[in-house]
Amino acid sequence: MTASLPPLSEERQAVLDERRRVLDEMVQRQIAAQQRRAEQAAAPVVVAPVATPAPEVEVEVRGYATMPCADCGKPFEAIASRYCPDCADSRMAAQEQERAAATGRERLKAFLQICPPGYRETDWAKKGLSPECVRLATEWYPGAAQHSLGLYGSTGKGKTRCAFGILRRHALLGWSVYAVHSGDAWDCGEHVQGLSSAARLQYDERKRVADAATSCIARARSAGLLLLDDMGKERASKDGRLSEAVEEALFGLIEYRLANRLPIIWTTNMGAERLRTRLGGDRGEPLLRRLRDVSLCTTIL
Repeated sequence: MTASLPPLSEERQAVLDERRRVLDEMVQRQIAAQQRRAEQAAAPVVVAPVATPAPEVEVEVRGYATMPCADCGKPFEAIASRYCPDCADSRMAAQEQERAAATGRERLKAFLQICPPGYRETDWAKKGLSPECVRLATEWYPGAAQHSLGLYGSTGKGKTRCAFGILRRHALLGWSVYAVHSGDAWDCGEHVQGLSSAARLQYDERKRVADAATSCIARARSAGLLLLDDMGKERASKDGRLSEAVEEALFGLIEYRLANRLPIIWTTNMGAERLRTRLGGDRGEPLLRRLRDVSLCTTIL
């Protein structure tokens, strides 16, 4: 007893009819091509033209057969597929999900390489974190006018944790992100991720160290979103002045990103006057003013 097929929707029927039409046209073109080749083969001159019948052409066409779906077993009219339309759609959706998951894993891996271990995982529901810190970490995005973010607060209030929460969220969305410490707190061996140390070590005699320092500065300039942590903690001489190399690296980095409207998340525990003095009045004051003009400045309590 033949199993009866469920009625097809008008849309599904239209798709099947179009596929049949295309396959029929393919068969007709192949038959016509065979006929032309047969006529050309009979081209020698004869007294009277003799009609040469076209040979029968066997064309293998997958389709028009009722068969069970390889996934669900439901009978369907197969056209070059082992799966019914519903299962084919489900398989395509599953493949898309797997590709998205693989992309997410690669993005997370890249973020973890630039994030110190202590800031990689954060429970934002944990007590002790300020509501403003949690809100910014989970909701802030660069705006049109205020494309940067300044976080001020005393040590231990969660500024850096908040900033890395923002970086992680943007990294998983596909942004290129990077983070540098103003001093050298995140350096380890040949790993250079401090602006002060990079400014000094880019001329080091050890090639791998010099390359790491140069890469640090280059990535800080080009990243889609940059964290500049602990402004004011740059290496300085005994009189408090920045060295020429550190000053050039810091001011050059900020100037470049401001000129190209590249957002910066910057943190500091220094007041405005103290930070201005630390960076030097001649260049520090106008640079800080420009940075504040494009930043949402927030105090983390």
